[in-house]
Amino acid sequence: MSPKTKSNIAPATRHVMTPEQKARRTELFAGDIRLPGIVEIGRYHYAAAYEPLRLRTHPDGLEICFLARGRQTYRVNGRIYRLRGGEQYLVFPGEPHDSAGMPEEKGELYWLFVRLKPARQRLLFLTAAASADLRRELLAMPARHFAAAPGTRELLEEIFALVPTARSRADRLHVASRVLQFLLATIRASQRNRRAAPSPRIQRCLDHIARHPADPLTVPHLARLVRLSPSRFKMRFRAEIGLPPREYVLRHKLSLADIRLRRGEAVTAVAHDLGFSSSQYFATVFRRFAGHPPSALQPPRRPGRTSPP
Repeated sequence: MSPKTKSNIAPATRHVMTPEQKARRTELFAGDIRLPGIVEIGRYHYAAAYEPLRLRTHPDGLEICFLARGRQTYRVNGRIYRLRGGEQYLVFPGEPHDSAGMPEEKGELYWLFVRLKPARQRLLFLTAAASADLRRELLAMPARHFAAAPGTRELLEEIFALVPTARSRADRLHVASRVLQFLLATIRASQRNRRAAPSPRIQRCLDHIARHPADPLTVPHLARLVRLSPSRFKMRFRAEIGLPPREYVLRHKLSLADIRLRRGEAVTAVAHDLGFSSSQYFATVFRRFAGHPPSALQPPRRPGRTSPP
């Protein structure tokens, strides 16, 4: 962060990241963006789970998140929200929030902070009256967790590409128009509050995965089950569920493993029963998605016991 820029996140709440994680995380602050009212724009693309998001608040800012890919858990004012790819999530000014002890998961997330206080805050080169109208609409968004408008990821990527090259006022006005487009699309998506149920074909696939967790459940097998070509199936599945089919299958198996490990069942037995080729591969996959080894979930053994009850 340059000396002339400042985030609305307190330094004490920032993550300490490895060089690899820093390479997969981009943060642009007010001094880089140079758009009135826009405090920060960021994104991360993690190939493995990272440490949980610590409890924090943004006293004067609205945080808008877009999960492009993966899964993520957030907690706001004590309520849990579980995001899937293609969904948005809002944190309003002054609300305490964290990830409920869950890691920042493998996936791709974008976020944008809009400063909404004081009430006279001008936004995106708009007039005072237009800024007040936009602020009122942002604070009145009815849904906190909702499906994003089509093209949201592409719009955010365009904003990221434009900001570093915006030298003149005309350039910044162009970026501001794209940010305003994103904010208006977010308002409309919140008002629609649509979280469409899976189509009958994809729901049949999800039901099959739930009933047969130990099966190989390959893409060709699942595609045949719903009478689609593998390429068409992958595209449909990801569009409706927010994850590629293989990652969804892995996450489902790992959620079942989580329950069994907490009961004290052996790692090897759990890996075998859920169709993993070896306990070592199971442990590798589990750590990548959960951020810790499967053994960390097992209750401590009582002295003198060699197996769980």
